[in-house]
Amino acid sequence: PVLERNFNKVVDTVQNLEGESCQGSNMSKNNDILKLSHALAEVCPQANSVFGNPDFTKIYGGCFSEDKCWYRCKVQQVISDEKCQVLYIDYGNSEMLNRSEIVEIPKYLQFPSIAKKYRLWGLQIPPDQDLNQFDQVITAVLAFLTFERLIFRY
Repeated sequence: PVLERNFNKVVDTVQNLEGESCQGSNMSKNNDILKLSHALAEVCPQANSVFGNPDFTKIYGGCFSEDKCWYRCKVQQVISDEKCQVLYIDYGNSEMLNRSEIVEIPKYLQFPSIAKKYRLWGLQIPPDQDLNQFDQVITAVLAFLTFERLIFRY
């Protein structure tokens, strides 16, 4: 990785340390993300909810529980007749949603995710460390240190 002077990436989500650790999006895509947010806010409230067997390869709209805004998502797992686990593809976070909060979106909103995945390199976990505690602490520290400033270039 090379230090990037122009800070052309931002971190959206810091995940656990076992796989990909950060989700980032190119700052030049911020306008695209804003347009996408407006389009989803207009389309999703009137769209049909997903019932039956969801297509795990398809992109849907999901109403995020924390802000009640609509984001693009993929269904990762059907939990029950009422609930599904979804991944918000443009941000990298996931949550369980009621099926009524997962809706069909038009084909023009069906394109690859804006976010990119990054891995942290060189992070070593001490062998005697409680992994759950270590994961929580390091994830919180990394989220604080990298919020809106990922400075790696490949």
